[in-house]
Amino acid sequence: MKKISWIVFIILLRIYWPLQKIQNFFFSFIKDKNNTKVFCIGSPKTGNASIHKALKILGYRSPRLFTWSTFFKYGDEKYIEQIKKSNYNAFVDYPFGYKDFYKKIDITFPGSKFILTVRNPDALEKSFYNFYENSPGSNSILKDLPEKIKFIGERNDKIISYFKNRKSQLLVMDITKGDGWDKLCKFLDKNVPNSPFPHKNIGSYKK
Repeated sequence: MKKISWIVFIILLRIYWPLQKIQNFFFSFIKDKNNTKVFCIGSPKTGNASIHKALKILGYRSPRLFTWSTFFKYGDEKYIEQIKKSNYNAFVDYPFGYKDFYKKIDITFPGSKFILTVRNPDALEKSFYNFYENSPGSNSILKDLPEKIKFIGERNDKIISYFKNRKSQLLVMDITKGDGWDKLCKFLDKNVPNSPFPHKNIGSYKK
């Protein structure tokens, strides 16, 4: 069943990216008075799906996994050009949660807002294990998982330190501990919607 789920996931990605291009074409006709962009720079399995949905509810034009293959194939400079050409104003998931890419984004798009999603290390490790257990290349993904979780924690500390003198540009959210609309809307200067904060991809743990 897990293998079937991964096949479906890959098929959906192949459909999703062309749809992003079509969506971006229509967005090009929208005049955006506020050019401030929002980047979610948390690691996978820390609430990216929830943040993506929440930003869309707040009216942001937000894709997920925005042409991330361009980043890994051609490098960050080519990818940044893709962002500049796009008419999205909020970006979630890879490659924004990848190493120190947030620094180049910050330099290229000064004044942008950054959301760092975090999670208890033990729960994060279990979530990684469940998600990737039967995925293609799971052995390499799950190898030395505790070290990867440690790296994520260290990266989070570096991000917080990087923005320590610009706290208005960084929001740290732990959705699993109840962070939601109040914290997010105050940071983005938005009104709190009359709907529950989205909690996506909540699952049980086997390990």
